[in-house]
Amino acid sequence: MTARLNPPRAGVSWEPPVAAAALSHGEPIAYSVLEAPSPLVLFIHGWCCNQAFWRKQMAALRGRVRLAALDLSGHGLSRRTPDRDWSIEGFGADAIAVADALDADEVVLIGHSMGGPVALEASLGLGERCRLIVGVDTFTDAAFYRRLPREAIEMRKLTFAADFPGAMASMIEAIAAPGDEPGLIDWIAGEMTKTGPRIALPVLEALLSWDIERRWPMRRAPVETINSKEGALRGVQIPLPGLGLHALDAVGHFPMLEAPRVFNAALLSILKRHGVDADCASGLH
Repeated sequence: MTARLNPPRAGVSWEPPVAAAALSHGEPIAYSVLEAPSPLVLFIHGWCCNQAFWRKQMAALRGRVRLAALDLSGHGLSRRTPDRDWSIEGFGADAIAVADALDADEVVLIGHSMGGPVALEASLGLGERCRLIVGVDTFTDAAFYRRLPREAIEMRKLTFAADFPGAMASMIEAIAAPGDEPGLIDWIAGEMTKTGPRIALPVLEALLSWDIERRWPMRRAPVETINSKEGALRGVQIPLPGLGLHALDAVGHFPMLEAPRVFNAALLSILKRHGVDADCASGLH
């Protein structure tokens, strides 16, 4: 597979070379890998996003640890038929497939937003191979990670079904911070809109039907998360025993893009604390 994602309009420091991993259902999952010593650090994007959302981290960490970023089924270059059953567990299988394709014995899973639950599900399948989970603005927001009633899920879907591009733009405007990259919010909204409602809406339903309070006790790997302090003030937060929570000031829902230097420093601190060799302070930006 030689196709590439459309690069952002500004601040490009890494453009993903794309390979493919085959899952048991035979569908290809697009991913990029930058080789270095183990363990494998695998970046998992959120709802309607793609692997390019991790470009600042792939650039900063390259050469220090083995890195990979994937496009989950139906996202980015991993196109799938819309008429299928979507689930967070199924997305977890996508991440496991990439780890298997790379013969990774030790894996650190880093998941943004919906990618946090996906990482948790992947860790259950990876078992002892999963060394650490790091979330990014995820896990604790009850409006997304506590299972919602059917009526509430349908109402959320209707918001996007009526005007998908408009609803997406409004949502990003509300939850994202502009950061220091010109046009960042417009780029985020544009990339997320590309997924399209035929996939985005059933995937949203899968996310809102998932229940972190049921799945959380099954985890075996340590879990930490880097969340937006401002975002946590907007809604009810779920207390999760054993979660290492790190709150960043002056960032929105996409801290890895909005404030990459601050975010990368926090991520490196977590990796080092868990014994992952990623000493690349000179490349934090």
